[in-house]
Amino acid sequence: MTGSSSRPDQARQGSGGDPFAQVADVLQGYLDDTGLSDSLARLGAMDEWADVVGPRISGVTRPVEVRGETLVVEAASSAWISELTMMSRLILERLNTSREGPPIGRIRYRLAETTEILKQSSGR
Repeated sequence: MTGSSSRPDQARQGSGGDPFAQVADVLQGYLDDTGLSDSLARLGAMDEWADVVGPRISGVTRPVEVRGETLVVEAASSAWISELTMMSRLILERLNTSREGPPIGRIRYRLAETTEILKQSSGR
């Protein structure tokens, strides 16, 4: 039993140093090879959405996912989708200059499935 209890210590002290650092390196290599690293980095755009677009627009929109280079945003109405589509270039520019990492290439707007966004924007 003493031999088996020393294995974790040997792994920590053995060739290569910290095993957690090795796992992190392998995971980072996998993420880079599959392109998932950029996708994960782009998720930060969802957190920055409200600061970039301001309270008026963030009150009627909600970023819901990132698919590749595309940020998907739900909007409260078709009218808002039309207005936001016309503003997309400006929003993309602001979004990409306010953050580090791979850029968001496109924003796709879709109609929100619920009226939750409307309730948030009206303060109800």
